Amino acid sequence: MTAPPLWDHPGYDAEDSHHNPAETVITADRIRHLTQKWQADLRAADESCSGFGEPVLSGGRVYVSDQLGISAYTAATGAVGWRYDWAYPSDAETPRLAVSDGLLIAAGGDCNSQSDPDGEITALDARTGLPRWKQRVDTPIYSAVVDKSLVIVSGGSPSDEDAIIAYHVRDGREAWRKARHLAAGVSANGTILARVTDGSDVETGTSVGIAVTSGAVRWTRKAEWTAQAASPGSDRFLVTDKAGTLSSVRVSDGTVQWTASGGDATQIAVDRERVYRVWGRDIEALRLADGKRAWTARQKVDGVQPVTAGGLVYAGATVLRAADGKAAGNDLAGRVIVAGGRIHQVVSGRLRTLA
Repeated sequence: MTAPPLWDHPGYDAEDSHHNPAETVITADRIRHLTQKWQADLRAADESCSGFGEPVLSGGRVYVSDQLGISAYTAATGAVGWRYDWAYPSDAETPRLAVSDGLLIAAGGDCNSQSDPDGEITALDARTGLPRWKQRVDTPIYSAVVDKSLVIVSGGSPSDEDAIIAYHVRDGREAWRKARHLAAGVSANGTILARVTDGSDVETGTSVGIAVTSGAVRWTRKAEWTAQAASPGSDRFLVTDKAGTLSSVRVSDGTVQWTASGGDATQIAVDRERVYRVWGRDIEALRLADGKRAWTARQKVDGVQPVTAGGLVYAGATVLRAADGKAAGNDLAGRVIVAGGRIHQVVSGRLRTLA
């Protein structure tokens, strides 16, 4: 029996790889034959702090935040399954969504306090949209990732010490907390990369690998790294330093495998062969094994967060072949998720599906 299509994190998985290895329908042979199947206007409000978020896909439903809350749509038809409303849309920021253990996790917070903002995690039944638990977080949530049935959030403010906090998905109970650390929303099969700080967003020059399940430090390195993604095999982090230099770091012990200078590395996707980075109109593919350049391409417009699936690269313009960077399809503007022979995307306040 074929597994249902899945894209249960904004970056496809907890690794934030933006790579779907399971896509076999939309390939170079078929990409030019896409047609729009449906579209839906997302709810808008004049006085809202929440924007139109990145969709996630699980159980045949597409979940997306809008300016009033969260809506669930049937992936095949676009029919509304359920809606959940923010209590105060004018004070609810755009959340990061993920699906785990039958729950839709929304990690966000308030947006009106500059000196003492708070975070909030809401868990909704993915099938019905009914709330299962809610957890107020005493720091703002700068990043969030769901892995090993835990929600790991990170943040700090002028009134709150920097911290990483893990909560159980099933009931929202706190599992562990690590003060004076900050992390990005990336987990490599149970390991996150964190930067040690003085508690007030000033880095101390040390990065550590932390076990998701316990909060224990697995290794320490003298470096100031931010994880941008992890490889699909979860054996390496793709990190940047303060200068924006991209490096491949071994997840098991923090050893640097290679470094690639030049270009921005905050918008990357990674499959089992290459790392794809986008800055401005330029796209560059680096070999995952050694960081050497595989190909480059230049788009007509500025690119977006790249996605790879079915041997193709989507970066906001002409769809390219992942192997060589050559054009494979027509232009496709905006960010996308690709799963189960369908492309879902939010463009100008509308959710649409191509197949």
